[in-house]
Amino acid sequence: MFTPTPMHHVGISLLSEELTQAGLLLARYGYFAPDPLQEEMEHLPETPQQRYTSCFASARSHLQKILDFLEYRPETGQTIPEQAPTLQQLLELEAWLGSIWQQCSSRAEAARRHEEKLKDIHRLEELLRCYRNLDLDLGMLRREYRFLNILTGTIPQENSTRLREAIAMIGYTLTQVSRYEGLLHIVIAGLKEKEHNLKTVLKAADFHLFVLPEELSGHPGKVARQLQEQEQKILHEQRHLQLDIQASVKEYGQRLDQATQVLLAASGFPQFGQSLRSRGGLAYISGWVPVQKTNALEAMLKHGLQGPVIMERRQPDAREQHRVPSYIHHANWLRPFTALVRNFGIPRYQEIDPTWFFTISFIIMFGMMFGDLGHGAIIFLAPWLWPGKLGKLRSALMTAGLSSMLFGALYGSVFGYEHLFPALWMPPLSDPVLMLKVAFFWGVGFIFLASLLSIRNDLVENRFARAFFDSRGIAGLLLYLSILFGGWQWFEHGSVDVWSRFLLFASLATVLGYKWQQQQSAAGERLLVVAIEGFETFMNYISNTLSFLRVAAFGLNHVALSVAVFALADMLGSTGYWITIVLGNLFILILEGAIVTIQVLRLEYYEGFSRFFRGDGHEFRPMRLSANDLLNTKT
Repeated sequence: MFTPTPMHHVGISLLSEELTQAGLLLARYGYFAPDPLQEEMEHLPETPQQRYTSCFASARSHLQKILDFLEYRPETGQTIPEQAPTLQQLLELEAWLGSIWQQCSSRAEAARRHEEKLKDIHRLEELLRCYRNLDLDLGMLRREYRFLNILTGTIPQENSTRLREAIAMIGYTLTQVSRYEGLLHIVIAGLKEKEHNLKTVLKAADFHLFVLPEELSGHPGKVARQLQEQEQKILHEQRHLQLDIQASVKEYGQRLDQATQVLLAASGFPQFGQSLRSRGGLAYISGWVPVQKTNALEAMLKHGLQGPVIMERRQPDAREQHRVPSYIHHANWLRPFTALVRNFGIPRYQEIDPTWFFTISFIIMFGMMFGDLGHGAIIFLAPWLWPGKLGKLRSALMTAGLSSMLFGALYGSVFGYEHLFPALWMPPLSDPVLMLKVAFFWGVGFIFLASLLSIRNDLVENRFARAFFDSRGIAGLLLYLSILFGGWQWFEHGSVDVWSRFLLFASLATVLGYKWQQQQSAAGERLLVVAIEGFETFMNYISNTLSFLRVAAFGLNHVALSVAVFALADMLGSTGYWITIVLGNLFILILEGAIVTIQVLRLEYYEGFSRFFRGDGHEFRPMRLSANDLLNTKT
């Protein structure tokens, strides 16, 4: 519940000929995570069944391409075969899938050519619309003449009058063909002997030459009919191609369903990866299994395999702690909070899983900072009112809404109104100093618990020196307590007693001594680093604690925003009053709600997780039979 599930390192010895069946059984079991072999690799040099793996990969690739092209989703609810396919069966399936893909690929190429032709036709039709008003053979605009110079192109619309007047002076004419998006398509004609005078004028008018493609030859009406005929012909071919595809789906659909099931049965073996080695007819598989699942795993293998099976199990030793995967299982309602924890990292094996710590503190702090009975009720109901967008966050929104409602009842606040019912505790603005004190002591408790969790993690990982002497160990915790107690004495009595000063200097000296031992540099550099780190440790404890005052600050800010909304509403009439109240509460609910959520996450991550949660573990990923993984589809 609070730590990853205890794991056993498992070594399975079996006959090489039964590896494919073992892969199916282990993937079906769903609690075996392969572990790459290390020491055993020298004694087991062979990587068995490489041909099986490559054949599976080829068949899988062909199946994915076929299904994507046919837009067919196989029926995955069928029963997966009890026996994994043999290499010969897999070769036959790969050959069949390869032949089907050849048919599909030729059709895919034809479909691609059709699409390209349609794009070309649409491009020509779009261009033809610019010249549809010309009553002449469009090919004449592209030909070379002995004495006549004809140019087609575009100019900005505002330059047309000036260009027309300029080229008229050298004996050229300008004909406007069409206008499109601020550009004029024009035709310029004149004697070739004056061509050298034309270039400078066209450049000044920002003229862009455009040569009509050869497909636009003939009268515009005739060309348009030809393009339409070509388009209809291609569309007709596309319809026939689509009918062929639909026929293929009907013809091969059942066989593709069966192929999917066969490949699922074969998918276990490739998942072994580097955890599998063999010599001759014997094979060895290495992996991790939850402790409570090892007996059932051994019984399942001995029952499902015909040959002898030997399974060795042991506790992970200290050298391989970093390799042990973390298997963490939480109730469904914790999933949104688990996702937020995973944003920071995955707990190491035996490290405290901070999900419950995060969940409880997040809910409490959100309510303290956003306490309002009305706003909390809306947050609580939001996932039911908008299940599509907020359905995945239902549990987080409901618990945060309940916390907001609880603190709203303690504060006596409903949509900012504080006179509708008496507060169970007090309105925040009635005693801001008390609110700050509560936030301060909440921060002290938060940091104290985070420090205890850090000490616990170090002790479990046999980091005893760090657990006792580091700034986040027992010495650092004593330093923090001495700072708190000394500060209280100073504010209450104006002085600090001898025992508090002794505890402060002794714990600080212990922390500095530990940091001195950890440094490997020269004496001068070591002294400087230790002094800086010691000062940083001292200041961090103070600043981290004061950081929790924002819990009270945002609680007060929530009330202050409501007061501002009411002050603005009171300046308006009855209609304007209620409009302002509604819009102001929406503003508070959305904007301040988001800001409070960010601030709570900041406190969790930087003041909590950074103290005790390393988050550099890796997730337990067991072998499994998954159609989504096989077909590369999203869950």
